[in-house]
Amino acid sequence: MTQQNAIHSLHRKMFVISVIFLMIELLALQTNVAAQDMAESQATVASHRYLTIRPPLSNDVILNPGKGWILYGLPANHSASTMHFATVGYMRYDWSDIEPQEGRYNWAMIDYALHAWEAQGKQFAFGVMNADSTRWNVPYITPHWVFADGAAYVKSQISDALTHKTSVQYVPRWNDPIFLQKVKNFLTALALRYDTNLHIAFIDVRSYGNWGEQHTYGISSSTSLTAAGVLLHIQLYRDAFKHVQIIVPWGAPDYNNVYNWAINNKVGLRRDGVMVDSNGSELRRAFAKSPAIIEFYGSYEWLVNNGYWSEAKLLTAVQNGRPSYIGMGQWGNDAEIMLAHEYTLIRDLTNRMGYFFVLKRATIPTVISNNQATRISLAWYNQGVAYLYKPGKLAVALLDSSNHVVQQQWFTGSHPNAWTPGSITQENTTITFSHVQPGRYKLAIGLFQNTQDHNPTYQIGNQGRTANGWYVLSSNVTVAANVLLA
Repeated sequence: MTQQNAIHSLHRKMFVISVIFLMIELLALQTNVAAQDMAESQATVASHRYLTIRPPLSNDVILNPGKGWILYGLPANHSASTMHFATVGYMRYDWSDIEPQEGRYNWAMIDYALHAWEAQGKQFAFGVMNADSTRWNVPYITPHWVFADGAAYVKSQISDALTHKTSVQYVPRWNDPIFLQKVKNFLTALALRYDTNLHIAFIDVRSYGNWGEQHTYGISSSTSLTAAGVLLHIQLYRDAFKHVQIIVPWGAPDYNNVYNWAINNKVGLRRDGVMVDSNGSELRRAFAKSPAIIEFYGSYEWLVNNGYWSEAKLLTAVQNGRPSYIGMGQWGNDAEIMLAHEYTLIRDLTNRMGYFFVLKRATIPTVISNNQATRISLAWYNQGVAYLYKPGKLAVALLDSSNHVVQQQWFTGSHPNAWTPGSITQENTTITFSHVQPGRYKLAIGLFQNTQDHNPTYQIGNQGRTANGWYVLSSNVTVAANVLLA
């Protein structure tokens, strides 16, 4: 081969090599572009898989278990207007009326009220007293047979601060062992009948003191109990009742340590005397532990006529005591009078007392794959003054176009009882739906009291509630067999 031909041959080889390298570079470039396009495509899919929403708020009055206005007496004493704001009906009974003879019980008195309130869609609460100075013409609030069996008593000259009536009433010595044994027997029977009744909101501890309020004001000659004696009375109720909420009235500062013990043992606290004798601060010890209840010193009408009523005073008591329940006036038509004059206040406090949950923000999927985990993030705001003291469980569901549940899953890691008043709580979880027919669904949430309940129990302060208690977050969620996960 000539030298010139050798040079040409070398040039051709170098050209081929250059072309090969160029082709390799182009292929690598195309691969990088394809990879970048795929990554961008995945990012686009990921950005469309989740949506952050702010569910619209509701202006409705919300009635929920474990909180609300209390109406005194029977439903016949109240109109649809007061019923609209209340959740509980309330009565007090004399022990002598409920057990006129030992072991023979007049449950019909309690049952009548219980069923009447139940028929109105309300719960019922009550207490049974052993002294009552307002019943100035009734000598035996504690049954006569208790004393005939040997229980010690005092002959008290009773006086009522509101009616100014005086008379004689036979009042037990509160630590007498025979009296305490009779009380224990009565509470055992009372619990056997009512402890598991789901229509009862709470039962008061009222075995000691005037009106059962843990003090002897208004019943002369009656000796107050020591703290140990008060503890014994509360313990009798704790031993008898295992399910229904027990509430003890606050009676005196000498018993504060006893009330602290009671609260730590799931007994709630009430203050009967707000607006005159109390600003609600005695109840603060129950905050975050047990429900608290505000009762006024007297009727709303009496408070107004005697210069004790003040809207600001009540709002201060609510802020101090963080109540779950408040009495709407007291007996007779007092609730009607209060509503006529304090409509805005009553309406506002309906939601504010106790817990009041609002969903502020939610990050939810727009596409769900069967058998693959889906992220859900919810931001809850408790706009109430107290915690939820009843059981709470959050669920997520897919609904069909008729709002029927297609599939429900529990929101693991959700703790409604820990949603702090005045704070936002962020909760996140992953939920896996399986064997759902591909198609378009509604994504909804619901707050339950018990996991065995068929429909959600609690209402929240958002729009979008279905007839069966779910709150729709999105009406356009796609379920597919296979979708690229973010």
